[in-house]
Amino acid sequence: MQEKSLVANESVSLFQVPAPQRVNVLLVLSVWLWYGILRFLSAHHIDVISIIQTRTSSDMRQFPTHSQLLRNTKAFAIKLSKIIFPCHLITAMLFIISHSVELGPLIGTMIHVLPLFQFALIVTLIVQRSEIILYCSKRLPLIESDPRPLRNVYILLSDSLTSFTRPLIDFTLFTSLLFGGPMTHFDLFISALPSLVRVFQCLREFSKVDGAHLLANMFKYSCNIPILACTWYSRVDTEASLKQNFLTLQMWLMLLNSCYTFFWDVRMDWRITSLTKIRKTTCALPSINYQLAIIFDFMIRFWWIWIALYTQDKTNRFVFFDGELHYLEIIRRALWAIFKLESEYTLRSVSKA
Repeated sequence: MQEKSLVANESVSLFQVPAPQRVNVLLVLSVWLWYGILRFLSAHHIDVISIIQTRTSSDMRQFPTHSQLLRNTKAFAIKLSKIIFPCHLITAMLFIISHSVELGPLIGTMIHVLPLFQFALIVTLIVQRSEIILYCSKRLPLIESDPRPLRNVYILLSDSLTSFTRPLIDFTLFTSLLFGGPMTHFDLFISALPSLVRVFQCLREFSKVDGAHLLANMFKYSCNIPILACTWYSRVDTEASLKQNFLTLQMWLMLLNSCYTFFWDVRMDWRITSLTKIRKTTCALPSINYQLAIIFDFMIRFWWIWIALYTQDKTNRFVFFDGELHYLEIIRRALWAIFKLESEYTLRSVSKA
């Protein structure tokens, strides 16, 4: 009955993505967004190959050019979409069927297996396509600060992982039904992992570089842990007044976290010091691009507030559609990556001058 109720809570429209399937859709979307990032940077004459490492040190082949990387990424995105799109349609149709008929053992198993199968397939195809992603993924907490292009790959991967926290929670909770009932509080453990990885990375770099900004960055990711702790306490504490106190504390912590991360995005990662002059050093893009990026980043960083204000007297916890924040966060991360890479490119240009 518990399995039936969990499935019943999912979207029934073919055009709405069931919660456990979102992570797969977002992974495919991320590949296309990476292609869009490369194309945008190419249009502004920013050579990504000079700021990210695309091959491992043991790979003796010649590094691809930016245009080759662009073509290869597009080809891979098309290939991945052709494989996953039919699987997604089948999964969505099975969810629709599950609302109209009693779940049989075969359909019930397929509903839980298909998202897991697609996830494993996508990850396998990605790491087969890019050895540098496989290399960095294996050593993600043990970040290598030198050379800097390799460090940039670590940062892009680990920070992108933090943007997948919410869809991964839905995915793991639903998939855990294959092994019995849903794992209580397992979602909080999954949610903490990306932040803990970044905390460990900052500490590891600090032990080698001894930069105060690394400790400040570590604190930024550490802010997520008290938020998760409040969520846990609000779940296990049955007293209504205490539960409300924890939820209130959580809201204030989320506000602190949103403010801190927004500041870090703009000031530290993008090195923007002024809304008009942008920065004292070289800018590779027109000023309007930075200004629009700041506005969008602010809107998405605080989207949870807009949801809270919009849904005060409603049962739905979204502004436009269910799971909207998952998609907006991935798009925001892609935008962040554009200006992070632009910042690295201009920093490299200044250091070479």
